Order: sequence, then C-alpha cells, then structure tokens
Amino acid sequence: MPSSVTITADTGPAVQNTSIVLSDVKAVHFDLVARALQVNQSAGVIKEYDLVGVTTVTFSISGADYTITIS
Repeated sequence: MPSSVTITADTGPAVQNTSIVLSDVKAVHFDLVARALQVNQSAGVIKEYDLVGVTTVTFSISGADYTITIS
C-alpha cells in the first residue's frame, strides 16, 4: 500500500526541499553508485535527491508516517 513520505534534502546546487510531502510513495531506493536517493511514486514519478557531500541520512518511521532527512 503506498504511503506518504516527508523529505528534507538538497535537490541540486543551492536548492533544498524542506519538509516536502510526497504522496503515493511505493519505494525508496539508495543508489550508492549514482550517489542518489530515489523516491518512486505510484504514478511512475521518480524524485531524485543528491547524496554527494551528505554526512547524515535519517529515516524515521512513526506509525504510518515516514520521514527522511538528508544533511
């Protein structure tokens, strides 16, 4: 069953999503070769977040609420 995920992360140079909520998320994939986090939504939409220069990735689950913070 798809879920909602709240993400705070860089999407590019000097661009950051702060607590953006993505709905209908069916998968989260860490691509270590591409150094990216990919979030797959049910409609075939894939959001990608850069992991270059990242020191911490926090993935929290509370009940049915998922939160990812990349810093």
